[in-house]
Amino acid sequence: MSEQQLSGWRRRLEADWTQIRQQLIAELEAARLDDIGVSPAQCEVESLVAMARTVLGPGVEAPIARLLHLDAALCQMDLGLYGLCSDCEEPLNPIELDNDPAMQRCPRCEARYRKGDHTREL
Repeated sequence: MSEQQLSGWRRRLEADWTQIRQQLIAELEAARLDDIGVSPAQCEVESLVAMARTVLGPGVEAPIARLLHLDAALCQMDLGLYGLCSDCEEPLNPIELDNDPAMQRCPRCEARYRKGDHTREL
């Protein structure tokens, strides 16, 4: 994959990550959390996710899951592992990454994961 592709995927991942994070922050601020002494905007992803699950409930699981996938993809980029299946470490198809830059697994490993076969996870 080219540097241009990586740069484009990074921009998309960062834009989506920022949008979902801001959405969760807005929902938490609307819930009036003044008494907890912590601003959601100052939280790291893990703390923001925990706070959103506690305060906002199950209705935010879809954006939380997406935020975590985006965060994992960005971490993979930082580590130089982006574009490799997180289970079998085979290269991911660039066309599939164009469709979803947060993709973590090749289709074969994704099917296994969805069936509950997590034996090959790193």
